[in-house]
Amino acid sequence: MALFDNRYEQQKLLGQGAFSEVWKVKDIQTGVTLALKIYHPTNGVDQDGNKMLTHEFSLMVNASHKNLLRPLFFASCENCPYLILPYCKKGNIGKMIGKMSEDEAWKLLRDCASALAYLHAMDPPILHQDIKPANILQNDNGDYMLTDFGVSTQVKQSLSRVSNEDMVLMSAGTISYMAPERFSKSPLPIMANDIWSLGSTVYEMLSGVLPFGNDGGLFQHKGADIPDLQGDFSPLLKQTLDRCLQAEPWDRPTADKLEAIAIDAIQHPEKRNEIPAELRPNDPAAEKETVFMKRPEVNDLKMTQTMGSLQNSNGKPEIKGTVIGASNISNSGGFGSNSGGFGSSGGFGSSGANVQQGGSKKGLIIGIIIALILCGAGAALYFGGFLTPTKEEVPELTAEQLEAKEYEEALALFNQNSADSIKVALNRMKVLADNGNPQAIFEVVKTYAFVPMDVESARRKGLMGWTMEKDRGIEGCPTSPEINREAITWLNKAIEAKIPYYHQCLYWLAFYYANGKGTSQDLNKAKKLLLQAQAEAERQQDVVYKERIDKTLAGVNNLLK
Repeated sequence: MALFDNRYEQQKLLGQGAFSEVWKVKDIQTGVTLALKIYHPTNGVDQDGNKMLTHEFSLMVNASHKNLLRPLFFASCENCPYLILPYCKKGNIGKMIGKMSEDEAWKLLRDCASALAYLHAMDPPILHQDIKPANILQNDNGDYMLTDFGVSTQVKQSLSRVSNEDMVLMSAGTISYMAPERFSKSPLPIMANDIWSLGSTVYEMLSGVLPFGNDGGLFQHKGADIPDLQGDFSPLLKQTLDRCLQAEPWDRPTADKLEAIAIDAIQHPEKRNEIPAELRPNDPAAEKETVFMKRPEVNDLKMTQTMGSLQNSNGKPEIKGTVIGASNISNSGGFGSNSGGFGSSGGFGSSGANVQQGGSKKGLIIGIIIALILCGAGAALYFGGFLTPTKEEVPELTAEQLEAKEYEEALALFNQNSADSIKVALNRMKVLADNGNPQAIFEVVKTYAFVPMDVESARRKGLMGWTMEKDRGIEGCPTSPEINREAITWLNKAIEAKIPYYHQCLYWLAFYYANGKGTSQDLNKAKKLLLQAQAEAERQQDVVYKERIDKTLAGVNNLLK
């Protein structure tokens, strides 16, 4: 195994993004398993990038909250800055997409809102700007932890200056979780951005699909309405997510209020069928309690609750907070008040009174005897007794087994002939792919990219309603530039990770540059990719693809003459 910085044994690639890699490592000095995040492992960063990351590490290490995954150490090795973080063996919440229960969703809202309330209240405020399933981990106690809150927009821009074009394209996936105001002509980083992203994430965890698809808030920015959350979920949960996903930032709840709503829903599940006044946007009571984000007022020289900014004399905001956005990647209550027993809903309290009013001592005695018998039976049921079946112990799956299980489930969904199942499968595969799973990366590529003469690839595109061009009688290449750009992003990720059969990905990517689909036509780049694909196909002895590559390369050479 490779040894990083002469200390950390790299055991497994956990995730890969536009500007970084995350590894499971073993510290050979202490024997402790940790997570290693390396920034720009290919090219490194310049002196300015190192200085900015060093400064922002000081912000991260000072952010101490139980729902924030705080880094333990920061250093640089061969111009590659890196962080050492606690290792969470349960990984991120991507594996729970479409499977999360309402109770667990409230816990997720509570934990993440609590972390955001802490970040937003810091001086200066910290904005996360990249909340998504890949950036929310679960620790051994089942608590949800926000990670990747430590690389600001300024640092991302610095990192992108040393990136090549293909790596920059790889950062596009986060768009799915970006709020609509971030697509305006003058996007202003505000706390409400984080609330929208959290709402979108929880919506996806419950339904299996993103509320606005892969375009995220861009689709809403163009006028799309908030979709109804389908499923047997309480009115309170649906309304809470609806408020988080409001197009107008000032109509969303603040992080601290969102945390309070979630705590109340956990502690009092019987209230979930009620919509409190505080979640109704035009209710006067809501204005009194300042549930929603406040609009900044002109000439207000105080830090606003929403923006962490100062208003100048022209009413224009001057950002004073630290805008955070990474480049990548329980107190759940006990017995509720409706738990039965001797309470108002139990049966012994009120029914005994009715017997007594009947004036019959005999009836009262009989009632008491029956009640005692029922209580004894209830106790036997509750404490196990002879009526409780023995539950077999199920061995806990390892992280690798869970990942393999998740992959098989997503693959099974791909095989169904339903648009919804394909969309859920794609989202789940993308989470696995973000974690570095090579098979999942290939399946995502196969879904987005133009794969000549592949019936399965065309079937998936057709079920999702993508309009496609025809190639040799088989529909393959989507006409949408957005989908083609997404295909290019994932093809580059597959090539960078050198997944099995990545020579096929080189061949497919060459098509986009040869034909100018989703990018500018560049025959020289197409030729370079085809030569790489040719050499790799020969090495893997893939005769079929070698013939296809040879034929396509000959055509490109003719065009270059």
